[in-house]
Amino acid sequence: MAQNELVPTVLIELPCGEGVVRREDGEIVVTHDVSDDRGQALRRGDSFRPVKTWLDGGRSLVGGVLPRGAVSAEVVDGRGVRVAAVVGGGAYAAIIAQPVDGHDPVVCCRDSAGNPVRRPLPGIYPGAPVTDADELCPACGALDWEGCVPSESWRGGRPGPGGTTIPSPIVVCRRCGHEEQEGALLRLSSPEDEDEDARAARIARARADQRVQRWYRNKMTLLGLRLPIYAADGWPAQISGSGWNGADLTQLTVAHTSTEDADLADERPRIAITTSTEKPFQGELALARASLEQCIHEEIVIGHPHAPDLSDAAITLWFREIDRRRRAAALAAAQSETNITIDGTPASFLMLATPSGR
Repeated sequence: MAQNELVPTVLIELPCGEGVVRREDGEIVVTHDVSDDRGQALRRGDSFRPVKTWLDGGRSLVGGVLPRGAVSAEVVDGRGVRVAAVVGGGAYAAIIAQPVDGHDPVVCCRDSAGNPVRRPLPGIYPGAPVTDADELCPACGALDWEGCVPSESWRGGRPGPGGTTIPSPIVVCRRCGHEEQEGALLRLSSPEDEDEDARAARIARARADQRVQRWYRNKMTLLGLRLPIYAADGWPAQISGSGWNGADLTQLTVAHTSTEDADLADERPRIAITTSTEKPFQGELALARASLEQCIHEEIVIGHPHAPDLSDAAITLWFREIDRRRRAAALAAAQSETNITIDGTPASFLMLATPSGR
């Protein structure tokens, strides 16, 4: 080892070498190998926010820094299972049996008595209690939310004057510090003097216009077709999606419905078949889970209704809860194999099924 070579300080090392290290410059990194300090760094200025990084075998590593007064931490995976983290050096780390999926990790830090310890925010913001929310915090189970308007531009948001960015509001659990960012919410309403017949006519005109536009889009898509397309023989079909790589059409989805010329806004396809010339980044299990989430979205929403006229903060929490329930159902779905005949030859496919039979 060279005399001037910088060696990171290992805060936590798990049995297979994963863990948390502190670089010589003070930056803390969650890494798959503590002997190599490459990995997911904690955000500077918001070091108490947990991070998640990829591991092989469809797993991920979650880590972070313990807030003052906390002696333990637990990570809640996508199934809702709580995984006790290993702690050391003021940090924590845990491995969960699911891949990195773009969703922020859910972590609850606790004191010696087992009570939640709130993670500090990077700043002090104006805020107010969210009084109309019914969703419990996924980290600590409390119903104690506060809406805040942060000041950091890295959070993203809407364009402001002079090329600035107005950060999106956040909703924070006041007991453990779990944070949800409000997305862009679009609220639609009918004119006050519009009766039911007028409303139905307006919606019918809008859908008719959408169908014409969709017909033209599909026609142009088919004109650029240079790949064979698979579909179920003898079933009503229509194009429901496509993908492009530059000017080249590389993916097309055919939706099969129960009736000819069905409106996909009202009728969910019986089956959708996607033909693609590009190898997906995700494996077939991840793709199947994503498709299953879409299939069960409606029944999840019906089974978990919300009160009318919720505030933006409360409706944000409702959307996040629906999303977690969908992911939990897809992750817990039973796996099996089924044969589908393609071009006269049976082929084996992965099948997922929820307890409700979807």
